[in-house]
Amino acid sequence: MMKTLFTCLLLAIICASCDTKVRINAPERYQVPEDSAITKAVHDAYTAISFKKGENPRFSEIKDYFIPQAQLINFRGDTAQITSIDQFTELYKQFVAANHINLFYEEEIFGRTEQFGRIAHRISTYKTYLNRMDTVEERGVNSFQLIKTKTGWKVSSIIWDVERPALKVPGYYLKK
Repeated sequence: MMKTLFTCLLLAIICASCDTKVRINAPERYQVPEDSAITKAVHDAYTAISFKKGENPRFSEIKDYFIPQAQLINFRGDTAQITSIDQFTELYKQFVAANHINLFYEEEIFGRTEQFGRIAHRISTYKTYLNRMDTVEERGVNSFQLIKTKTGWKVSSIIWDVERPALKVPGYYLKK
């Protein structure tokens, strides 16, 4: 009986001396600071496809932010359209020319990054403007996968889907 009481007392002292505040206040997951190189790489990719009235699209710069083997997967239709970065750039050129686009601006309105070593994922809710900055043409969610290369963070793939009446962007993917 005395041995059991002593063991319980010893355990109580050990537990009381532990710094439980650190464990209670520790975040559930690591959050990359918003000014990180990963976030910048994603914003640079958005900037590469955006242009204002009076500017020429910078088609040749788009692939600078991606690895050469990058895949872009678009779920705009019923099935996934999978393209390489070169195919995407060519399709984008055709879209701009065929639709007489003189302004294309896409920006992130919410983002969250997770990283482990040299790999990262950024969920990025975006809005798109076409030919005018006073009306949002489209909203959707991009899933960016990035890798750290010798020259910095590069996009290895993007998978995206667009908002539509049957598929609304959930509140947890929007700014609060």
